[in-house]
Amino acid sequence: MFSRSIIKKKAKSAFYRNWKSCIIICFIYTILVGGTVISVNKQLDFDYRDNIKTINNIEGKSNSDIVNSFISGLNNEEEREEPAFLASATRGVLSSLVNNVSKSGSYLFGVLNAINQALFKDRIWASIIIIIGAVISLFYWIFVSKVLEVGKSRFFLENRRYTKTKANKLILPYRLNKTTSTAYTMFLKNLYTVLWGFTIVGGFIKYYSYYLVPYIIAENPNMKTKDVLKLSKDMMNGYKWEMFKLDLSFILYYILGFLTFNISNLVFTNPYIESTKAEAYMYIREISKTKGIDKIELLKDSNLEGDILLEEYPIYEYMLKEAKHQKWFKINYNRKYSVTDIILIFFIIAFIGYFWEVLLLLFERGEFVKRGTLHGPWLPIYGAGAIAMLVLLKPFRKNPFIYFIFAMLVSGLIEYGTSVYLEIVHNMSWWNYDGYFLNINGRVCLEGLLVFAIGGIIVTYMLAPLIANFLERINKKIKIVLCIILVSLMAFDFYISSDNPNTGEGVTNEITESKLEDYINSKRK
Repeated sequence: MFSRSIIKKKAKSAFYRNWKSCIIICFIYTILVGGTVISVNKQLDFDYRDNIKTINNIEGKSNSDIVNSFISGLNNEEEREEPAFLASATRGVLSSLVNNVSKSGSYLFGVLNAINQALFKDRIWASIIIIIGAVISLFYWIFVSKVLEVGKSRFFLENRRYTKTKANKLILPYRLNKTTSTAYTMFLKNLYTVLWGFTIVGGFIKYYSYYLVPYIIAENPNMKTKDVLKLSKDMMNGYKWEMFKLDLSFILYYILGFLTFNISNLVFTNPYIESTKAEAYMYIREISKTKGIDKIELLKDSNLEGDILLEEYPIYEYMLKEAKHQKWFKINYNRKYSVTDIILIFFIIAFIGYFWEVLLLLFERGEFVKRGTLHGPWLPIYGAGAIAMLVLLKPFRKNPFIYFIFAMLVSGLIEYGTSVYLEIVHNMSWWNYDGYFLNINGRVCLEGLLVFAIGGIIVTYMLAPLIANFLERINKKIKIVLCIILVSLMAFDFYISSDNPNTGEGVTNEITESKLEDYINSKRK
């Protein structure tokens, strides 16, 4: 007999036994799947005939403004105003991104608008942005949201028996190379449900007929789509109404979630409900095996059955093996670097930084601008930042998150200190972040720090070890000669640039009001 109280009691026990992983996987799933809908706060209303009416007074608007109005109309909301704290953030990619997301209420279209404004100067038609956004949304929904739903189901199936189940089960379909087949089956399941929804009663019936599809795939991803759909329908015969009542029994928890601003849903309700669904599936599965339903023998993962075990699921006994990851090259990110390696890596990163800034301005303005205070093709601030991270942050390399935070701090100190030095020595600035989102005296900004930290991660965990591997093939004497030549050239460049630095339009700004003096005077007061 299908007993809701017994099923929920078992589900609650399974949740409590491994509550941290249950909360984590539901939280990650909510974040990832929430990013697939166009609205930040709610699902899309696809009644375009009414929503399109909200887009008026188009004349004189940029295409990004039109897109923002369109998305606000889809969400049945008034067009959003820019928050007061963003009023001064008018420059930079991050400012554009934050402003666009805030105005449209859309992560996806906010990003597309920001890219359009930063790279293409708002020249892409609004209709193209909307089409691109719709295509990306559909692709993400099919190949990410629906596939992750199966991974989530797999986690809770294992968690009911194995108390040490890890949240990495969420991406199991990808690790099994079953992404396409899983996405196709889940797509058809949802398509059939939507089509039957036009018959009203049929939509309700088919919703519960296909209720077990993600759990069936999670148990045996090798099954054919038609077999999965048919098996779910056969297994749900006689249980549709029971599952409806089971879903309905959580209504008070949803009300609590509304009253607690979704906090109770994140820390309790969502993992509890998912545990309950997995428990219900296993009960229906057990009963179905006694009925001799066609294809039921394909549900043969016996490791999901039995008493509770204080361990992980024995993956070596699973019917499918995880795909082997190809190792194109070996990278030892925790390696030591010789003095010659440090010097040569410094110059390589300085070269890369120079060409990065030159190409960026060439792309944005269509003109070649020689960047930096020196006359040679290098920006020492990039090389110094990279070496500082490699040397000073070596103890934190095993923790990329902590490394990233310290990389932002190190790059910020170097950039801010360099800006002060250049102002004192030359009374000029070679960069100015005024108007950028979260900037400090125009010397550093959040956007720049994020870019430098990401670059530091790439250099530390990939680029520097690869460069060092390559340098090992070069004769030591040749490396020493290269170091002497490069250091001599840069020293000569520093000498020449001390009295005659690289300046000009697009390179420097003369400082008429010293921010340093303003800061000192404010402290004296």
